[in-house]
Amino acid sequence: MALTKEQKAEFDENLTEFKNYIEELKKDVNLYKTQMKKSKAIEPYYQIAIVLNSIKLMNTCVSISELSWHMLNLKSELYLNIARKEIYSVISTMEKVVGADFENGLDENRELLDLIPEFNPDQRINFIRGFRKTINDIVDAYGSNSKWKWSWPELHFKLAVLAKNLFDFRAYERENDLDSPFYYTRRDHFNLIIELSNYAAQEYRSKYDLSTNDIGDLKKCISLLEMNRKIFQMTGNTEDLQKTKTLIDSMASKINSLEGDKNRVKKKKK
Repeated sequence: MALTKEQKAEFDENLTEFKNYIEELKKDVNLYKTQMKKSKAIEPYYQIAIVLNSIKLMNTCVSISELSWHMLNLKSELYLNIARKEIYSVISTMEKVVGADFENGLDENRELLDLIPEFNPDQRINFIRGFRKTINDIVDAYGSNSKWKWSWPELHFKLAVLAKNLFDFRAYERENDLDSPFYYTRRDHFNLIIELSNYAAQEYRSKYDLSTNDIGDLKKCISLLEMNRKIFQMTGNTEDLQKTKTLIDSMASKINSLEGDKNRVKKKKK
């Protein structure tokens, strides 16, 4: 059924408040960018502030799409796309703050972590939880049949890596006792890294099985499981370490078999 002028006018009126809020967020970002040029020491904190503003922007865009669905029975593809693109902006900015490494040692980004001591463990885990919720809200808003469906595993991969790189493994080992004020927070963050990695690995496996049949997706699964393996090895969690090693070996064997089949096909063609 076609929209009436009255429906459109009412929606536009409600949209005005959201647009004004978005403009305020943009002004704040410009201010942060100006301030962070004054000192290298405070730059990472302003980068984090910019990221928090981006999350507010994404949440606002999702709210606009929900309003559009409620009032017009239409998703707002415009604002959902703004939100989706902003996810990558957040990840890119946070990679400047804590790095993007997932292949080397767990303390590889020590120099970067030492630059943000005031970003405490409670704030770090709350950031990851909030960012994950925002990503999930955007994914849900697009729906299960979205053309972006198979791009979501990459986002979950990057979220898991970000959660790992925000975590201070050295402090976790040093202060792993009940007297530490952040004992339970660090344990929760630790478990969240494992959860996010396993979820992203499952997403990549589903992408391989249901869509691409691309060996690269299986290799991403292994990268995530390897990240968990290093964590279990560090903590001495032998049971989960062995389970993870078994999963890695099984997937590596499958990849070797698939690559062998491809090579045999190539030789036959020659």
